[in-house]
Amino acid sequence: MDLKSCGYCKEMVDLSVGPHIHDPKKCKQCGEVLPAEAFDRWPSSADGRRHSCSECVSGQSATSRAQGVAEKDKQFRDDKEKLKKHGYRWVRRVVQPGPDPVFRWALLDPLGQEVSKEKALGDIELAENPVPNDFGYPVY
Repeated sequence: MDLKSCGYCKEMVDLSVGPHIHDPKKCKQCGEVLPAEAFDRWPSSADGRRHSCSECVSGQSATSRAQGVAEKDKQFRDDKEKLKKHGYRWVRRVVQPGPDPVFRWALLDPLGQEVSKEKALGDIELAENPVPNDFGYPVY
């Protein structure tokens, strides 16, 4: 016996006797009643289909992808500006010399030492927001 709660009708169903199918089915996102084929397959669901129709899922995915790209681009630009403000700079380094050289980008701190972007941003965060020690003095 394979009991599972159906997210659509909220009943406990036994999946060992076969799929628990709802046809037609109401989309939880747009509210339209559509045939089961309008919902993508979803193995973890009791009826084997998603609760949102394919159109809602694809529209949601496109929107969230666009938002994610915009947020990532903004973060990249903010980080780049912060690094520049604190004297860090990006340089191209030769990794493999020869007739067709291979380059990579390296981040240099204000003293010219190569550092990781994460380390540089962490150091900048500490410099901008020093943490006080037990005596109230900032620890850098």
